[in-house]
Amino acid sequence: MADGRQLFCRVITPERMVFDGEAKLVKLRIADGDIGVMAEHQPVVSTVAARDVQVVGNDDERSVFAVSDGFFKVSENLVQVLVEEAVPAEEIDSAAAGNRVEEADKAISELGGENDEDETWRRREELERERRMGENLARVAREYA
Repeated sequence: MADGRQLFCRVITPERMVFDGEAKLVKLRIADGDIGVMAEHQPVVSTVAARDVQVVGNDDERSVFAVSDGFFKVSENLVQVLVEEAVPAEEIDSAAAGNRVEEADKAISELGGENDEDETWRRREELERERRMGENLARVAREYA
């Protein structure tokens, strides 16, 4: 805590608030690289890479989440991580993460030269995101669970 001010962090998906609490430090990867945020941090808006978000509480307990790509904002001692998917490390199913990667790889390899190139491109992008998240889930499970 700096100057008696408290930092708060929220990890939010469209379905739910995955984390909402006080923090001493929040670490994650944004567009410009890894960032650590403490109380009184300058305002920042950026994109989030599909990696892990680490929230260190005032009691030094660490919460880790595997997140998809999304957005990140810091303002007035509030860190907001807005992503499509966020899974606490202890809830990750490693086998399901591996299956997710395999299924995405298989679907990508089966994409043909369909008539609608825009639709094929969009589908490939969706599958690539799915594969990245599967790989991320597996990595976070290995490192933190």
